[in-house]
Amino acid sequence: MLKKLTVEIKPITDKVSVGTFDLPSLTLEERWGRLEKMPKRKKSNYKKPEKTYWHIYSLQTLNSEKFIKVVNKILKSEYILIK
Repeated sequence: MLKKLTVEIKPITDKVSVGTFDLPSLTLEERWGRLEKMPKRKKSNYKKPEKTYWHIYSLQTLNSEKFIKVVNKILKSEYILIK
């Protein structure tokens, strides 16, 4: 019950046109629809508060000078040690 199928393949050629197309170069502002300049960011004068609560694992990562200063303040009860 085997049937043999024969298929004849004819080469089909596609016509391809070759040409160049130059897009006009747009600036970023023109692409987004804005021509004016963006306002500058305001610099805030925010200072981070002094760290007063210290965990024992965070003390391990300090360099020796900073470690001595923090431990002295913990002993003077200026800083609090959390476990």
